[in-house]
Amino acid sequence: MQYRLDMEGGTDRLRRIDASLRGHFPGFPPRYLILDPVSQLVMSLLGGQTRSDVSRAAHLALWSRYGGCWSAVRNAGPDAIHALISDVTYADRKALYMVDILTRITGPSGRPDLGHLTAMSVAEAHAYLEGLKGVGPKIAAAVLNTSTLRKRSLVIDTHHRRILQRLGFLEAGTSFPKAYREIMPLLPPEWDPAWIDVHHMLFKRLGQLICRPHAGHCHRCPLQWDCPAFQ
Repeated sequence: MQYRLDMEGGTDRLRRIDASLRGHFPGFPPRYLILDPVSQLVMSLLGGQTRSDVSRAAHLALWSRYGGCWSAVRNAGPDAIHALISDVTYADRKALYMVDILTRITGPSGRPDLGHLTAMSVAEAHAYLEGLKGVGPKIAAAVLNTSTLRKRSLVIDTHHRRILQRLGFLEAGTSFPKAYREIMPLLPPEWDPAWIDVHHMLFKRLGQLICRPHAGHCHRCPLQWDCPAFQ
């Protein structure tokens, strides 16, 4: 069963859902290092369809080999990058994307730089980032929200989308771009970027532990009271 909600009702429902998740996962997530926008862009690119531990290891390998200098990574070329990130999904493709992206965002200083996004609106910054090869709404939102830019943009990954569909916020098969367009207007206006970041990570946690793709543990879910899929 799927049903849709008007904006006001959906916003209030997101508030209740967020409160339930924060109560169910107290103290989550632990504090983490907030990266600069370029480092977060690289991390998010590596993380596509890849386990977090694998993408973090690949990011650390690049950082360690090139001393955190993304100019050096850009100049190393795709073969050298591929050798360090070979464990991530689509490593060959991502190595090519990385060189192209780091080249395109190189500023007058000769270094890759995304500082100009600070003055842009969320919509403008999304359009810029999604114009880069290999960057979709999920990666763009991660750069804007979880990096030091800290803008109001919601990351919607596979877990998050699946749960939104089961909760009735999205129709089955909704694309990631459409999911982003439909959910962003529902976010409570009082939620700042840090709150939105935690909100996404709570959805992801729920998807990893309880609301699984094929074998969900509905009896343990803190949202069963408001879930059409459970009912």
